[in-house]
Amino acid sequence: MSQSKFKKFVNVIDAGLQKSHEAIDTIAIIEECYGEDAAIFADSKAEGNNLLVGLLDAALDKIDEDVKKVGDALAQEEAESKLNNLDEAIAQINRKEETAKEAEEYDRQSAQDALRMSKIPDGISIYDIMAYQAYLIKKEARDALIAQVDAAREAKDELAKQVEERKDLVKARIQGLDERNKTLDKAADVCSFSGVS
Repeated sequence: MSQSKFKKFVNVIDAGLQKSHEAIDTIAIIEECYGEDAAIFADSKAEGNNLLVGLLDAALDKIDEDVKKVGDALAQEEAESKLNNLDEAIAQINRKEETAKEAEEYDRQSAQDALRMSKIPDGISIYDIMAYQAYLIKKEARDALIAQVDAAREAKDELAKQVEERKDLVKARIQGLDERNKTLDKAADVCSFSGVS
């Protein structure tokens, strides 16, 4: 069960990267930035090929690769473990519910047997005793379930915190690439003003 959740997590990251990359039209970006001057970056050896488009595509590929590495590392180090913990918590809750049902049935039968063999005090019926036994069993099961849900919630919150930290790391790397891209743009402007083709 956790393996399929793990695969879905990784597939979501991959699909997001693919869609974000497909949404960027590098040729349009170059033309918007340089207009007719974009032609000076054309590679004469390969018709229709543009050096800046190639550089921008390479930068986007590098960003995708970095994000994928971070996502894979996060999934490998944290997500799989957290999903396994969540599955185990759910399995424990199910086991406790089953045990509680069995214990309730056993206690009910035991109470009936004990009542048959002893005198019930005045004012207390067999139904009162059974209701009290059922209450105690349900209370114990409820307390155990609350503890398990709290543990699962803490694990989820920790995972969310780790994801946010990784997002901040990815943002920082993207900002670094943006700075490098600005430097490249300035260099291209210098070259275009100097008449370099």
